[in-house]
Amino acid sequence: MRILITNDDGPLNDECSPYIRPFIQHIKRAHPHWKITVCVPHIQRSWNGKAHLAGKDLCATFIYSDIDKNDNSFWGPFNKPQKLQSIDSKLPYIINPEIPSDAIEWILIDGTPASCANIALHLLKDTKFDLVISGPNVGRNSSAAYITSSATVGAAMESVITGDTKAIAVSWAYYENRKIVPSKLMKMASMRTTQIISHLWENWDNQTDIYSINIPLVDELSNLTKIFYAPIWENRWSAIFNGPHIREPIKGNLIEDGKDTDQISFNWSPDFKNHKNSSHYDGLLKDELIAPGTDMDIIEKRFISVTPLRATFRSMEHLNGELILKSNNNNNNNNNTVVEDDNELNEFVAALTISKDEYIYEPIKNAFKKYLPQYSIQSRLADLSSVKKLIQYGDYEQLDVDNLMLENTKYFANSFIYRKALIRKHYLAHTIHSYIVKNPQSILNKAVLESHTLDLDYAEFLDDSLDENWELRQELESERKWWIVKPSMSDKGQGIRVFRTIDDLQRIFDSFDDEDDDNEAEFMDDNKIIISQLRHFIVQEYLTNPLLLPSMDNKKFHIRCYITCKGDLEVFVYNRMLALFAPIKYNDVTKKTDFDPTDLKTLQSHLTNTCLQSKNETKELSVMEFDNLIDISNDNKSKIIKQIHEITHDVFLAAVTVNRMNFQPLPNAFETYGVDFLVDSNYEVKLLEINAYPDFKQTGDELKSLIDELFLNVTKSVIRPLLDSTQSEDCDSETFTKVLDHKSNEWN
Repeated sequence: MRILITNDDGPLNDECSPYIRPFIQHIKRAHPHWKITVCVPHIQRSWNGKAHLAGKDLCATFIYSDIDKNDNSFWGPFNKPQKLQSIDSKLPYIINPEIPSDAIEWILIDGTPASCANIALHLLKDTKFDLVISGPNVGRNSSAAYITSSATVGAAMESVITGDTKAIAVSWAYYENRKIVPSKLMKMASMRTTQIISHLWENWDNQTDIYSINIPLVDELSNLTKIFYAPIWENRWSAIFNGPHIREPIKGNLIEDGKDTDQISFNWSPDFKNHKNSSHYDGLLKDELIAPGTDMDIIEKRFISVTPLRATFRSMEHLNGELILKSNNNNNNNNNTVVEDDNELNEFVAALTISKDEYIYEPIKNAFKKYLPQYSIQSRLADLSSVKKLIQYGDYEQLDVDNLMLENTKYFANSFIYRKALIRKHYLAHTIHSYIVKNPQSILNKAVLESHTLDLDYAEFLDDSLDENWELRQELESERKWWIVKPSMSDKGQGIRVFRTIDDLQRIFDSFDDEDDDNEAEFMDDNKIIISQLRHFIVQEYLTNPLLLPSMDNKKFHIRCYITCKGDLEVFVYNRMLALFAPIKYNDVTKKTDFDPTDLKTLQSHLTNTCLQSKNETKELSVMEFDNLIDISNDNKSKIIKQIHEITHDVFLAAVTVNRMNFQPLPNAFETYGVDFLVDSNYEVKLLEINAYPDFKQTGDELKSLIDELFLNVTKSVIRPLLDSTQSEDCDSETFTKVLDHKSNEWN
C-alpha cells in the first residue's frame, strides 16, 4: 500500500511537531509493506483549514532523519533529494553517501498542508497513492469549531477533492498542557493509530471520504482503550482575538496624507472554553454538559474517537425550489423589478407517515380529524415551504431532524431527538442515581431496585468486566440476592435472564455464544442475543416478592403505563393502564435448589413480556386492563396509581435536570412512552424501564378502545395546544393527569 503522510505542524521539531517522527518510525518498523512518502509544510501551518496561498509559487527543500534515533536531529536542508527515494519519483536527485539508505526523507513545501497534499498527489510520483494520512496533529481535532479550522483535516479534505484519494486525519490529544509525553506513550499511540488505520482501510465505508481520529495521550492508553464512532459536536465559539489596541507608529506604514500614524491592532487570544452548542444558542455549555456520544465527549472521557466525514459542505435540504424575492417599493430604479408573491400560505398539514396497516393508524387519524379539523391528513411529508404548519406522526427514522431543530414554530413531530437518558437502560440507571444523590428524599430512592452496569464484548471477558465494577462483584460474591440481567439496548424481552451467582452469570453469557444450544423454549425462539452486538448490560436486583393475584392463577404481572411528554417540558400520565401477565404460574426462585439460569422454560414464569408469548395458547389471557383486576381493592389501586404519578414526576424531572444532554425536550415535539412498573406484595411500585415507540398492538383487539381514548387525550391535551398556544389543554385529570410542568430555563 502506497501512503502519503502530511501534517500541519511541520517537520520534526521538539516544540511544534514532536509526534510525527515516532509515528513514522513505528510505521517503518511495524509496517514495512507500507510504502510511505512524507510531504509536510516547512514550518508549522496550523489553523489554515483547506487553504492555499493563492498567487504564491511554492518551493521544496529536503531533510533526512535517522530511522533509529529518538531525537529530532536531521541532515539538511537540501535543495534537491539526496538519494533515489523510489523508482517512480519525478524529482531530480543526487546521491549523498553521508545519508544512510534507510533514512527517512522529508519533503518540505513552503505552503499550506492542503498545498502539500496537492503537490504530492500530482507532482511527486508517477504511481497513484492509495491513502493519505494527515498527522499526527499536536492536540485534538474534535467539534465543529476545531475541525473547520484544522489544517490537518484540511489536507485530508484536499486529498479527496484533488486526487480522489481516501484520507485519514490523525490527532493526538494531550491533557493538562502535557504536550511532551514519554516515548513509551508515543509508541503506544502510534500502534493504536496504525491499528485503526489498518482496520478502516480494510473496511472502508463507501459513503465516507475522510476519517478523523483522535487518540488520547494518557498513561492508561492501551490495547484495551475503547474506540467509538462519534459525530462532530456542533459547537460555536465567540471572538478568538482581543482588542482593539493602538500600536506605536510603524515606519513605512502610511495612510491618507503619507504621515506615520498609530495602528489599530487585534491580538490573537482565543478563548477555547467559550463554546456554544449549535442547538442551544441561548446559553454557554459548561464542560460537563458536552453532548455525550460526540467526538468531543469521547476524547474528554479518554477514549478514542473515529469520525466519518464527507469532503463537502452540507447543504440544507429543507431549502429548495425557486427563491422569490419580494419587491422593495423604495428601490425600483431599474426595469428588473421582482414581483411580490401575494399568495399567502394557508395550508395546515398532518402527515401520517406510518403504514395504514399499523395498529395505531386509525386511532391517530380519528383523533386528528376530531381535534385538528383544519389540518388536511396526508400520507407523505409535505414541502415545508408550502405550508403554514406541519405536524408529522411517523417512525423515528422518517422524521425531519433538521427541521425539528430549526423550524420550531412551523414543524412539529411525535418524538424528541435525544432521549437516551430514559430509553436506554444503563443511561436510565445513571440518570436516576445522579438524581437520587442530589435528592435523597425522592420516591425513586425506593422505587428503583439496585442496579449496576456491565460492559462486556465477549463471554470470556466477564471476569475482567466484574473487576471494573467491584461493587457488583462484591454483591454477587455475597450470594444474598437474586438478580436479573438485561441488555441495555434490546427490547421485547430479548436476552433477559434471572440468576444469583457469578457462575450463573457466566453460564448465561456462555449460552449466548453457544450456537448449538438446543434448550430453547418454543415461545422464546428469538430470545437469544449476540453479546458483541449489544455490549452494555444492566444487572438489577430481582424482585422476589411480586404481587400475585389468585384470580389470575398467581401469575407474575407488570403494569404498562402510557406517558406523554409535551414541549419543554410537561408530562401527562394516562391512567387507563394495562396489566401484562406471564404465561405460567410464578415459580419462586428463592425456594428452588436446582435453578438453571439457562433453562428458558423455567424463565417463562418470570418474564411478563407478551411478545415472547406469540406462540402460547394462553396469550389472550395475558393482557388485561389494570382497573379490571378484581383481586386489588380500589384503595390499593389508588395507592399504586399515586405512586406511579410520583415516580413519573421524578424520573422525567431527573432526565431534564441532571442528564440534559441525553434528554433534550423540544418546544415543537411530543412523545408517548410505554413505561413498565412492577408491584410487590406490599403494594409498593418499582420502576422497570421506559420504552420509546411502545408496541401498542400488544393491547390486543379487545382493549383497542383504550388506545383510541389515549390518542384522543394526546391530541386534545398535548398536540392541539402545542400547535396553537391559544388553545387550552382541556385535560381530563381522571384519565389523563399532568404530573410535571417544568420550564427548562428553571434549572435546579
